[in-house]
Amino acid sequence: MCPRSKEKYEEIRKIKRDLILKAALELFAENGFHNTTINSIAQKTSISNGLLYNYFESKEDLLKKIVSKGITEIITSFGNNKNDILTKDEFAHYIKENFNIIKNNLKFWKLYIAIIIQPPVLKIVKDEILNLSSPILKKLNNYFTTQGVKNPVAETKLFSSIMDGVSINYVIDSENFPLEDVINLIILKFCY
Repeated sequence: MCPRSKEKYEEIRKIKRDLILKAALELFAENGFHNTTINSIAQKTSISNGLLYNYFESKEDLLKKIVSKGITEIITSFGNNKNDILTKDEFAHYIKENFNIIKNNLKFWKLYIAIIIQPPVLKIVKDEILNLSSPILKKLNNYFTTQGVKNPVAETKLFSSIMDGVSINYVIDSENFPLEDVINLIILKFCY
């Protein structure tokens, strides 16, 4: 039997890591963070508790990685424009893409909502969320500044709050929520 190459080893490690993240996301979303144990995650993945700790330091570390992965997906959808100043078309695209990501990953966003409404759990990931969100908030502020908004900081907060509120309402009742109509209204309001 040939020893595994470093590449094969890393590939297997990534597959197991992703399996653990997926199982933890499902269990956190179904049972809540505090009601999910490392043992239940290990059982769901058929990985021993000890081996699970080779991939993640703790349940809190797992939660941070899950949140980081989900928020990074939103950040990536924001795109990389050369000068950090969004055009109206880029901004409209971001709004649409943001909700496409939410539609396609409802489990994560249900977990995210559960996290932000539980202060002890939010405390675990708050710094991660703020650090990851900072570049987006800067781009939003730059966008509203270039649009001549009198108070771009307040407009950024208003936009973020509307996006959060719509996201929460959609995740809670995705089957009855008129998402496309609401997206169009957001674009009309903010893409002048």
